[in-house]
Amino acid sequence: MVDFVSPAPAPSTPPATRLTLFTAFLKMGLLGFGGVMPWARRVLVDERRWLTEREFAELLGLCQILPGPNVVNLSVILGARWQGAAGALVALTGILFVPVVAVLLLATFYASVAHSPVAHAAITAASAAAAGLILGTAIRLLTGARPAPHGLAVGGAVFVAVALLHLPLLWVLAVAVPLGIALEWRLRR
Repeated sequence: MVDFVSPAPAPSTPPATRLTLFTAFLKMGLLGFGGVMPWARRVLVDERRWLTEREFAELLGLCQILPGPNVVNLSVILGARWQGAAGALVALTGILFVPVVAVLLLATFYASVAHSPVAHAAITAASAAAAGLILGTAIRLLTGARPAPHGLAVGGAVFVAVALLHLPLLWVLAVAVPLGIALEWRLRR
């Protein structure tokens, strides 16, 4: 029988320098154009081994309920955890540097081709690819983190409430987060 609540093994040593932290997040920003989350997982869990699969999934869950982009929140949290306030700024700069420059360049280019049907087709194709990356990452997170059945039930209820019933996310989270915490607390007693 699989144990869904046992703690994951301890991660390897976190980044020793701010430069290492910066280059790791710069790589994520560079490679993850259109979908940073799969690259963030690969770099943090598989390549650098700074986080376990479970730690990554738990931090991602936290980042999803915070305002702002998930990976940007993740970079700030991890930078601050490992290198303090300066580390948060370094990680944030690393993750945002390439995308900001790329968006500025692409916006300039797009302004010149905005009325072209080819440009519209390219954007549609890029959107489909980004959706596939998000779906692939979600599946990998579910299989790697092995959430407890009650966690899956709460997640499923949130999905139904937001995606199918179109309830406001903030209100759904205001109910689901305390409910999930209470369930976990009660089941661990």
